[in-house]
Amino acid sequence: MIKIAFIHNNFPAGGAERITVDIAEYLKAFGGYEVYVYASRISEQLLADEDSRSYTLRRIPTQAIPAKRARQIEHLIIEDGIDILVQVVKSIPGIEGIKQRTGVKTIVACHGEPFWQRYAIMHRRQKGLLNRILWRLWNKRRFADGTLAMQMAVERTWRDYKTSDAYVVLCEAYKEETAERLGLDVENSHIYAIENPEYLVKDVCYDKENIILFVGRFENWSKRIDSLLRIWHSVQDKMHDWQLVLVGDGADYERMRQMATEMQLKRVSFEGRQNNVSAYYSKASVVVLTSETEGWPLALTEAQAQGCIAVAFGCTSGVKEVLLPNKECGFVVSPFDESEYADTLLAIAEMDDIDRLKIRQNAVAKRLKYVPEVISEKWRVLFERLKNNRIV
Repeated sequence: MIKIAFIHNNFPAGGAERITVDIAEYLKAFGGYEVYVYASRISEQLLADEDSRSYTLRRIPTQAIPAKRARQIEHLIIEDGIDILVQVVKSIPGIEGIKQRTGVKTIVACHGEPFWQRYAIMHRRQKGLLNRILWRLWNKRRFADGTLAMQMAVERTWRDYKTSDAYVVLCEAYKEETAERLGLDVENSHIYAIENPEYLVKDVCYDKENIILFVGRFENWSKRIDSLLRIWHSVQDKMHDWQLVLVGDGADYERMRQMATEMQLKRVSFEGRQNNVSAYYSKASVVVLTSETEGWPLALTEAQAQGCIAVAFGCTSGVKEVLLPNKECGFVVSPFDESEYADTLLAIAEMDDIDRLKIRQNAVAKRLKYVPEVISEKWRVLFERLKNNRIV
């Protein structure tokens, strides 16, 4: 029996947590595995029925006291007899000592683009009144061109890489980008590319309504919803029989609603968090992202699986891989050209039904490569290699 534990801050919360559950369900069905989830904050109302759970859920302290959290994780590793610890997004403080004392093998699963930390670093330097003052007085000169933030991101990634037995990224292009930046020989590194899975949808609805749909966190520093609202403002009078629907919640939800009101946007609906997002995908003709950074965006893969036409800025290799071939499986817009994005939406609206249907069918067919069984098997093979010490 191989025992696997995944560490999350919030559970369940979004795409990364959904993928953990997918892997757990596959391993349970395969046999020979037990899966645990260690989480700081647990949303009981979002959990599935206890009887159908494919993993054991454990609560751990929040990151407010990293040392206490690390000690509790070490205690659970010993108590549960964990063989492999999957650290989602980044490694935990003190992981080297934990490995030495417990013998656990570790994986870091990077669910964003390589060196995503640079965006978070820039965001935190401007968050809050004191930080905004410091930004104007000092930090803007140090961080404005992004060089220092990238340097810090590379250092953090190198720490995660060297303290892990396997470092997992979301596509082959990310593997190459990470190895190159870290100065590694990609073939002799312990970087592995495993994509995010996506479920096939039975009876895909191709009879769509004139709806442009956004699904995601209202976290404007990364998702750039303000850009989407500006784009809609530029096309709304030319797409008079279309509407924009936004599904999701987050820290910037009310601010984005206020922005839409101030811009006097027409036919815009803010739906908040929804448990049944599939109902929105089934109706939407187009699904959009205007993010500044994305790893392997589930909103786009979910859209493709539901027969929607997906549009996004080509901000990362992951986004491009999901949507390419361009104009056949979706639309990649030059980062961050809002005018080109608006023209793309207008072009889609003016397409005839046959051309739109062909793009929808191509997108559905592409998702066959990324069904949970295929992706989870890649994880299982990696776990087996780690357990048997057959890893670079």
